[in-house]
Amino acid sequence: MNGIDISAWQGDKNIDLAKVPYDFCIVKATEGTDYKNRYFAAHCDKVLSRKKLLGAYHYANGGDVQKEADYFLAYIKKYLGKAILVLDWEAKNNPLFGVKDLEWCLKWCSYVYQKTGIKPLIYIQKSAMDAVKKSGYGLWIAQYPDDVETGYQEHPWNEGKYNCLIRQYTSVGKLAGYAGSLDLNKAYISAASWNKLADKAKKTSASTTVKKSVNTLAKEVLAGKWGNGADRKSRLTKAGYDYAKIQAAVNKLVKASQMSEDKIINAVAHEVIIGKWGNGQERIDRLKAAGYDPDKIQKRVNELM
Repeated sequence: MNGIDISAWQGDKNIDLAKVPYDFCIVKATEGTDYKNRYFAAHCDKVLSRKKLLGAYHYANGGDVQKEADYFLAYIKKYLGKAILVLDWEAKNNPLFGVKDLEWCLKWCSYVYQKTGIKPLIYIQKSAMDAVKKSGYGLWIAQYPDDVETGYQEHPWNEGKYNCLIRQYTSVGKLAGYAGSLDLNKAYISAASWNKLADKAKKTSASTTVKKSVNTLAKEVLAGKWGNGADRKSRLTKAGYDYAKIQAAVNKLVKASQMSEDKIINAVAHEVIIGKWGNGQERIDRLKAAGYDPDKIQKRVNELM
């Protein structure tokens, strides 16, 4: 499939997406946490009205991962499930490019996947591809042979030398219906696969665990399903939960359980005092058979006498 990617630059140049030929169009939505493409919605709506395939991308500034992801997701909310999502990882305005490529990209993509059920792609230049290819997320690779103007190419230069889902092979593309230059791309997936990438996953571990209540998770913690100490905190946090809230619920359940145990011990101790459980070894044996701790019961008896 052939496609283009556009930003506010093409909006300022009055691109007419009803005339330009493309199978898919990927539109810039946001950058960092302080820039929104004012043409984003209009361009997306035009692409969808033509029943073409849509994509939306966020240009990273290497800032707070969660804030950048949330900023992007809030702006593209209307198109979730309709567009593939892309992280644009480049050097300009990004001090972490070439420094924490895999770490930052993996955190951003994982967070977006956790929040939406949609697995994003990573856009990156070929020379830096090796830094992120172990992320497990699909790649959109940019590599140009030259700056010669061209139309869509059936077999872009260097095709097949590496694996990617989308290849951007020029920034000076020329297409009918638009006088300016365009980024041209070839997608190595079908329209059905594109729509699958854009669609929200129906069953993911993230979407399943998010539905659990704090109280349910607290009970799971007490049952030992989430480990202990730092391990518990790490696992709950990575799963997208508020560790502090869950731990508070755990403490509350523990306190309630202890109060109940105290009431039971107190009641049985009073029964011992009035002679209902016998004396000596007989008492000990009967208390054990009933599931009580004879030592705890005797301690409370001593306190009450």
